Amino acid sequence: MIQIKNQQKNHHQNQIKQNNNQVTHLIDSLSYTLIIMGPAYGTQSAYCAYQFAQALLSSSSHMIKNIFFYADGVYNGNSYTDPANDEFNLVSAWQELAKTHNLTLTICVAAAQRRGVIKNNLADYFQLTGLGELSESIATTDRTIQF
Repeated sequence: MIQIKNQQKNHHQNQIKQNNNQVTHLIDSLSYTLIIMGPAYGTQSAYCAYQFAQALLSSSSHMIKNIFFYADGVYNGNSYTDPANDEFNLVSAWQELAKTHNLTLTICVAAAQRRGVIKNNLADYFQLTGLGELSESIATTDRTIQF
């Protein structure tokens, strides 16, 4: 009787270990949608989002499915942005990040049109999309973070 209880206890402990390993594995590789609401210059939010994305992709197994620029965040995709020589070029940094990690940089077309960001001045690696793209991305990723 004691031997059966010990076997049951060991089996239960093994199941807990397996479940913990599965949870740990899931946490080790989450998918993310990032929503950028801040402009390239004037606030820290877009730069913080860039730093977060860079850190997430360089030192973990996490993946970013979509980086969506909304409201004033659409200015991050304006190819006419020309920062001073001593300033960090955030638009170029987003482009390089997208190129290096094969990321999707999507811009809300309605917000972009209201702010003068159109196809003619859209930076490379950025694409105009609708809120449906954002909705689908949120529904299919593990985490959504807004900056």
